[in-house]
Amino acid sequence: MIKKVHVLLFCSLVPIYTQQLLNRSEKVTIKRKLSNFSVYGDIDFRTTNDRGLYYRHFETGTIIPIGKTWSASLQYRNIYTKSGEKWKLEKRPKAQIQKTINTQQLKWSVRSLQEYRIRTGKKDALRNRVRVMAKSNQNWNGLKPFVGNEFFYDMEKNEYNKNWIVVGFDLSKTGLTAPTIYYKHISDYVNGAWLHTYTMVVKFNI
Repeated sequence: MIKKVHVLLFCSLVPIYTQQLLNRSEKVTIKRKLSNFSVYGDIDFRTTNDRGLYYRHFETGTIIPIGKTWSASLQYRNIYTKSGEKWKLEKRPKAQIQKTINTQQLKWSVRSLQEYRIRTGKKDALRNRVRVMAKSNQNWNGLKPFVGNEFFYDMEKNEYNKNWIVVGFDLSKTGLTAPTIYYKHISDYVNGAWLHTYTMVVKFNI
């Protein structure tokens, strides 16, 4: 009961302080361990109040552990973004390396992600993303809070021009699913100014 109350409070109070109440993302991630590495698939649908369903992506990848605290990953993502009545395709092959540090209270992770963007109607581009994440190792009535910050550096423009801050929690596994709920604050640097938007994300880990 306590866990359900926490979830309802989080989902209802956070949007009060945002300008876009119905910006949301629904995600499903399926991950399986094979021998000494893991494979996964990821689906994401994003909707806004003004545009409706405007974004969807399909991603697959493999994660290879390197020692006890490092891992490497190769990924590929197809992104479809709605422009008018048409869907534009962007292809993203990606490579990632991550360092994880576990303490009694927190699990820290730092990752660097390189993604090559093959875009319809635009030049190809390379972007680096660096994310720092801290997640509680303590279970609070079935919830594990986390906070993270991700920095986007556009190699084509040679500038830092996007930032994500996420705050949320993982819920205890129920059956085959372990849900995650979080609030994402998005900042984009456009024409010399930072523009801010907000999204509520519900993710189902299977």
